[in-house]
Amino acid sequence: MGANRGLPAISSLANAVLKTADGAEIVASTLWQSQPLAVLILRRPGCVLCRDEAQRLWTLKPQFDQLGVGLVCVIHEWIPREVTAFTAGFWPGPLYHDTSKAFYAALNGGTPLRGSIWGLLNPLGATWQRIRAASRRVAEHNLVGDGFTMGGAMVLRRGGGGGAGGGGDGEEGGSGGRGSGGSGGGVAWMHVESDIGLVAYPEAVLAAAREVVEAEKAEAAKGGKE
Repeated sequence: MGANRGLPAISSLANAVLKTADGAEIVASTLWQSQPLAVLILRRPGCVLCRDEAQRLWTLKPQFDQLGVGLVCVIHEWIPREVTAFTAGFWPGPLYHDTSKAFYAALNGGTPLRGSIWGLLNPLGATWQRIRAASRRVAEHNLVGDGFTMGGAMVLRRGGGGGAGGGGDGEEGGSGGRGSGGSGGGVAWMHVESDIGLVAYPEAVLAAAREVVEAEKAEAAKGGKE
C-alpha cells in the first residue's frame, strides 16, 4: 500500500457538474444532500479490472440500501457503446459523466493521477496477476478508451459541509484515507487506485458507509440528549 493521502475538502467536489445518460446536468452535491453516498470512481468502463470491481461492488447494493446510503458510479469518458455494455452487464445503477474529472482530481490533491504502463509490460508481475484473476469473473472486455486516468472510491457524509481527514486501511491496494467521523457533509473515506487494478475491497467501501451511518446516529442521539 502506498502512503496515506489526506482527504479532499468537499468544496472540491460540491459544485462539479455531472451529466446523466440522457444529457441532463446535475450539481454533484445534490447526490449527497439527503443521504450519505458511496461513489465508485471508475478508470475505464471496458477494462476487465474495472468491470470486475464494479460488479463486485454492485452485489452489495442491497446492504447499502439497508443502510440508507446511495451508490453511484462516475466515469471520465463517455463512449456510448462502452457505457451501454458497462451498464447492461456490470453496473445497472446510477452512472454519471464527470466531465471536468473533479472526482479524479480530488483523489490526487487536485490533479488526476496518471497510471504507468510499466506494470503491463511484465506478464509475471502483480498487474497481470490481477488481470488474470478478474478475467475469470469477466468474460467480455476491451481496450477502448483512456485506461490511465486512475480511479478509486469515496464515501461522503450527508449534507453540504465538511473537510479533510487522516489515513485509513482496508483496501486491496493503493492509497486510502479515513476521516474522523461525524456528520454534516464531507468526504469520510476514500481509496486511490495508485496502480492499475489496485482497487478497494467492496467490503471496505461498505464498512466505511456503515461507519458514516453509525456516526450520524450517534450524533443524533447526542443532540437529542442536549
